[in-house]
Amino acid sequence: MAASPWVLRSLLFVPGSRSAMIAKARGLPADALILDLEDGVGPEEKDRARRTVADALAEGFPARLVVFVRVNALESGLLDADLREVVRPGVHGVCLPKCAAPATALAVDARLRAAEDRAGLPRGHVRLLPMIETARGVVNGAAIAGVSGRICAVGFGAEDFTADVRMPRTREGTELVWARSAVSVAAHAAGIDPIDGIFADFRDDAGLRADALEARRLGYAGKMLIHPSQIAPIHAAFTPTVEEVEHAGRVVAAFQNARGAGSGIVVVDGAMVDRPVFLRAERVLAASRAASPPTGSPPL
Repeated sequence: MAASPWVLRSLLFVPGSRSAMIAKARGLPADALILDLEDGVGPEEKDRARRTVADALAEGFPARLVVFVRVNALESGLLDADLREVVRPGVHGVCLPKCAAPATALAVDARLRAAEDRAGLPRGHVRLLPMIETARGVVNGAAIAGVSGRICAVGFGAEDFTADVRMPRTREGTELVWARSAVSVAAHAAGIDPIDGIFADFRDDAGLRADALEARRLGYAGKMLIHPSQIAPIHAAFTPTVEEVEHAGRVVAAFQNARGAGSGIVVVDGAMVDRPVFLRAERVLAASRAASPPTGSPPL
């Protein structure tokens, strides 16, 4: 599978029916926007939301922003109408809710190919981000993540998941550790990034930070969010600290020197460093570099 070409620490949901909110979102420092046609839009507003999102895509977004559209689920009967409007130049990807099986992702992949052909776009132009939000989806996570080269990442949706398994949803989120871990491992096995779902209480800064740090510890690359005030804390949680970067630099330098001298083990800051530790340090340095990319357009 092809990993995401973008840094996706923060993905901000914006209701597709709210043109003023979309306009405001253009100036926000999120890594990505998710223009929402699903849960953020009432049934009576679906047609207007499609037109609003299509108009916004035609107008364009700043080059630094990655733009997804969350379409309605395959089973809703609304997906084809969504894709007719939003698959056009300017959209980087489609966020697919409630993806519970690889067959669902493949069916949407086929619809995206047809929509790309209609829009005159190269096949594979529009990437796919399936959301795993049910018990069945978690069980099928590895198959979903690896089923198509169009898939750039997978998301985990805690709110729908806890409802599906009749589980109480707590601020601490300890009830989610197994499912979150399973989705993260499934994504990494397919060579793509896992993206964590929202933290609903946007007034709870401490809770958000704890939740985001736990997601990073479980291997997540970023997090979806519902309010602009959540962008900075999420970026802080998913960007290596100065101390982490400095330590990683020492580890990489020491290990490379040791390897040059014919040894595969070295001690740094009182701890043994072997190849797995070296590889983790290299990833910290890569994440730090990626968090401050040069100005330019995200690849389409």
